[in-house]
This record gives sequence, structure tokens and C-alpha cells, in this order.
Amino acid sequence: MEQAVRLARRGGTVLWICNTIEGTQNQYKHFTNLIHDQLPVGLIHSRFPYWRREELENKWMERFGKEGITRCGSILISTQIVEQSVDLDADLLITELAPTDMLLQRLGRLWRHDREDRPPGTIPQIIIIEESKNLEEFRSLSTKAIIEVLGSKAKVYAPYILLRSLVVWNQCRDQEIIIPSQIRELLESTYDTEDNEPEAWEQLSNEWFGTDSAKEMLAYRNSNLWQLALDDREGVQTRINEIPIVSLVLCKSLNKQMVTFVDGSEGIVGGNEFHLATAQAIHRNLVKVPEYCFTRVSSDSPFSEYLYGSQAVGIVKKNGLDVQGLKNGLHLFYTDTLGLTIEKSS
Repeated sequence: MEQAVRLARRGGTVLWICNTIEGTQNQYKHFTNLIHDQLPVGLIHSRFPYWRREELENKWMERFGKEGITRCGSILISTQIVEQSVDLDADLLITELAPTDMLLQRLGRLWRHDREDRPPGTIPQIIIIEESKNLEEFRSLSTKAIIEVLGSKAKVYAPYILLRSLVVWNQCRDQEIIIPSQIRELLESTYDTEDNEPEAWEQLSNEWFGTDSAKEMLAYRNSNLWQLALDDREGVQTRINEIPIVSLVLCKSLNKQMVTFVDGSEGIVGGNEFHLATAQAIHRNLVKVPEYCFTRVSSDSPFSEYLYGSQAVGIVKKNGLDVQGLKNGLHLFYTDTLGLTIEKSS
């Protein structure tokens, strides 16, 4: 964090990528507490409603994009959402550990364009945040302990592939990486098993490679490295099994006839008539929430004429969202700064 701030103070742009939405929100809080509004700090992830995410992406594209209209010393914190179809150009990339193909995707946002205004003395550099255990310690741990040490990233990516990626990128420490000539080598080293691996690693390997969906994903990724349809919604692309989600519509108020959405727009509800403006407003004020946050969900809501699948309504209040069917001990909050946050009671 200190290195990121030093570079930003010299006019550099820093892209910090976390593997989970909660991780980005926590990291954003750490930076804002450290900097105290002295430098621009941004946050982008998929739990902003569309209208707000569009605002944020436009703002940071102007700053980190090819033209760099508002380019200045700044820090952008994001999930893997910036790996796809986003022309961001950072002076420094800092990332949590992820599978090698994901790290290569993230590298595509580092020194993406020729610039003459980068801070003097800087070089293209990716910093992968170290784990709390080194490789030798990981080799002595049980499968359960490995997953616990890897933390939330082990819920996003296969633990065995994270371990193999850790091996590969430790071998690359302090070395140049030549793109694209080394891509195939790095991928093969990551997804090939080694002889005499620890028993816990073999167990994690069998759990990963023994699934048809894993084989399909590997084949797809290995043949389409730079065209992946990546998404940071829970369960999409990065996991073996997709986690069910609920469409949550954020509202300020709702009655039997009218709704005021969180962006201030209004819509007509009730009756059998379809209203295009209402449909557009619903989708601009919608976020996706994991179904495990709910004890019960429904496909029937005031917006069921406009939405498919499980859905819920969240009335935004100062002390959190008023949402029916939420699990005891879970609380949802929304702000334009952090997006939707999910918190557990202490």
C-alpha cells in the first residue's frame, strides 16, 4: 500500500485487483483511511447498480484509458471485472494471487499504451501479494489448512490451481516475462501436475481435474486466453459450479402503484400493462446477490413482469436495506461509494 501511494504521489496510476467484491470494499476503506482525500481513489465491482457502475467506469476510463484525459496520480481498486473489454493502462499493477491465466489477463492492463508522461524511473511491474505461508509451509499443510490459509480466494478459484500458480510465479520472481512468447509455457507449467507432490495437493488436484466442467473450462481457457468472457459475479467463470443468484432491485420507496428507485427515477407497478420506462429503470437499479444470503426467495415480486428467476426488493434506508427473506444475522447496505455490501452480525 505504501509503495502504491508513493507512486501515486509522483503522478503514477495504480491498479489494485482483488479476487472478491468484499476484498475490494475492504481495500478501498484501507486506502481512504490512509490517504484522507489527498489522492483520487476509485472502486469498481459488479455490486453497483448499472447506472452507478456506468458512471464509475466512464470516470476511470477517462483517467486510466488510452487518451488519459484526466490522468493523474491515482489508485483504482477493482475485481477481475477489469480483465475483460476494458482499455485501462496502469503504471503499476498490484494483485492478489490468482490462476496464471487470470494473472496474464491482468497483465494486459499494465503499460498497455506508449506514454511519455509516466513517472521517471518506472518500469512495467506486477506485484503479487504474498500469502501468509510460503511454498514449503504449504507443502506440509492438510487440505483443510491449505484452504483456510488461502482464504476467500479458495472459494473463487480452485485451491490446487492457486498452489500451482504460486509455484510458477515464485519461479518468475524478479525475472522478465516476455508476452506473448511465454504464455504457453506459463500455462502448461500451471496446469500440469508434478511427480511427488504432497498428498494434500494430490487430493486437491483430483477434486479439480476430476470434473467434466473443469476439463471444459481448461480447454476453453487454453484456446481463448485473450478472449475470455470474464465476470466477477458469484459463480461465473471462475468456479466449477455456478452459485445461484438473486436479482435485487434497489428502491427508495415502493407502494402498489409507484416505485422510486435508488437513482431517483420512478416507475409504475401493478396492473397488467407493460411500461418500457419501468423496465429500463428496474435493470438500471438492479444488483446480483448470492442466493445463500436468503432463507427464502421468490420469482414473484412487484417486478416479476420484468424479471426472470429469483428476485427480491431492497428498500434503501440509512441503517441498511429492508429486504424480505434475508438470513438472520446478515445485513445488506448500499451506498454510491461502496456499492452493495453484505455484513454479518458480530
